[in-house]
Amino acid sequence: MGETEQTGDIHKIPKIMRAWVHTSAGSARSVLQLRDDIPVPELPSQTSVLVRISHAALQPGEIVMMNFVPFLFRKSPAIAEVDFSGVIVSAGKDVPQKASTNAGSLRYFPPGTPVFGSIPVSAHLKTGSGALAEYVAVEMDCVARKPDSVSFEEAAGLAVSGSTALALIDAASLSHGEKVLLNGPCGGVGHFACQLARQAVQSDGLVVGICSSSKMNLAKKLGCDEALDYHSSPDPGANSLVSSLASRFGGDAEDDKFDIVIDSFGSQELWRACPSFLKPGADHPYVTVGPALQSYSVGSMLAVIGQMLSNSLAPRWAGGVNRAYSQIASFVTVDKLERLRELAEEKRLVAHTGGVWEMEDAQEAYENLSRKHATGKLVVRCLASNV
Repeated sequence: MGETEQTGDIHKIPKIMRAWVHTSAGSARSVLQLRDDIPVPELPSQTSVLVRISHAALQPGEIVMMNFVPFLFRKSPAIAEVDFSGVIVSAGKDVPQKASTNAGSLRYFPPGTPVFGSIPVSAHLKTGSGALAEYVAVEMDCVARKPDSVSFEEAAGLAVSGSTALALIDAASLSHGEKVLLNGPCGGVGHFACQLARQAVQSDGLVVGICSSSKMNLAKKLGCDEALDYHSSPDPGANSLVSSLASRFGGDAEDDKFDIVIDSFGSQELWRACPSFLKPGADHPYVTVGPALQSYSVGSMLAVIGQMLSNSLAPRWAGGVNRAYSQIASFVTVDKLERLRELAEEKRLVAHTGGVWEMEDAQEAYENLSRKHATGKLVVRCLASNV
């Protein structure tokens, strides 16, 4: 691995590894293959680390890239997924090995350090590197130290979904005492957003979640004061969930309506109906991850692009919705990784694992994720076979 490497005696690094790879675009079931002859990556720079992966978390965005990004624009073979947890087994010469003089800084990573992190999408596409493997080489800015109180399977799900939840909450700019409607409080992003929203509005605020009836208890455990079933209306006199929301939270008094709507799923129906239960004005936005794909097809992708443009740009006279719309774009950064580490260490943010699969069973995990009703994070155990 060259002169840039510092390798500890904690682990003998093999030359090849297992990884789930694909060489063409398509569904996980049709294109992914588990191979045991993939070269263990070398350190790309003096500021990079090699991580022996313990667990990888699955992302809906990976399914989108797997289906739609042609190999004209990405390296082949491509290893799936970007989020991981594991242990550093080697590090470049410029990676700090000891704590700095800056009090409280934990940005040092000697071999043996447990970490969590994420591969940048640009590197994922350009180099073919991925987390659904036994090893990954990334820049040190892509990882943070795993808190001792957090398991490897929990830590694997923090980076992308946690960063997205932080972006949602930052865009919502919640204050204590506010009334919040949260769509999808138990999903990969939503279960983090729910915990953060609860803390932001504090005990005198109200958090109402929209989820399936089977997840209501979890929603309340995560911080919802009340959970509504999106399949049906809790109000016998209403025709739908949105009409029930309008009936209960759409009164003429200023305090009847919600201050903020946070949509971690991407419901067009909820967005178009929100004037009946969301206060007007720039201080009361509809904050969302963007419209949800109805299927992994070109037609569905084009429809989503059209909806995004319409939601952001269409004036009211042209059929637009008379409420502030904020669609967030989130990237994993050092600052967000450190925020997530601190929140997890303080137990203010807990990753809920909706299922853990062995490396050989990753296809089953993807089937679960593709149904779009996963609870929390879905995780694959990638522990190296020779450990």
